[in-house]
Amino acid sequence: MFASLTREQSPAPPLETQSVFALPIHLCRDYAAWVRSRLEAGQGTHIVTLNAEMAMLADQTPQLAQVIQQADLVVPDGAGVVFYLKLRRYSQTRCPGIELAAALIEAIGTAEQPGKIIFYGAAPGVAEQAAQVWRDRYPALEIITQNGYLDDSQAADFAEFLATEQPQLILVGLGVPRQEYWIAQHRQHCPQATWVGVGGSLDIWAGIKLRAPVWLRENNLEWFYRLYKEPWRWRRMLVLPKFAWAALWR
Repeated sequence: MFASLTREQSPAPPLETQSVFALPIHLCRDYAAWVRSRLEAGQGTHIVTLNAEMAMLADQTPQLAQVIQQADLVVPDGAGVVFYLKLRRYSQTRCPGIELAAALIEAIGTAEQPGKIIFYGAAPGVAEQAAQVWRDRYPALEIITQNGYLDDSQAADFAEFLATEQPQLILVGLGVPRQEYWIAQHRQHCPQATWVGVGGSLDIWAGIKLRAPVWLRENNLEWFYRLYKEPWRWRRMLVLPKFAWAALWR
């Protein structure tokens, strides 16, 4: 019953922390359960879903590296990060951000007194379309949506709105690194909320884009499917062999 839980409840247990290119990565058997315990205790949490592309960008961008280092939970979203850990004899399964976010929505949606959720990002109408999919599944859910195309005045108004509403879960789909910067800048408005940068998850939930088939995901080939569907991403995908080379030789 998330809405009535307080900080007096048992906090989430500490996590083992390793590093990927001087960035923290937290090892856990069940990330969703760990975050749910934080939700139940009213502990604010910033979650970063780390993949190879973000790791390489942070390696060259001190501002992004600092945001990741200050996050409460950094999960291995990409196959490259899991590969990096395996090279160093750490057995850790991949935790896709879209699946972790979905697990948190489900936890709130099935609570006796569901809390409030914010979907922020994507093109106009997409966040609302994604929210309706979840409302149909869990009618008691209260999801407030806002597209990611705001001018400075609208952005300031939205920040004030968050401070007034105090949602439990804020999912931000602005893309990397913009969503990470935005969360770091605005966390103080909702200190007890869980914040997650979800990239293109809103587009997938809304049905605008399709996720890779399960067999590709299970074989760590989701990146290949994205390249197939969006060939213009090929330049961005060049970071993958660079990451693998750095993982082997650093």
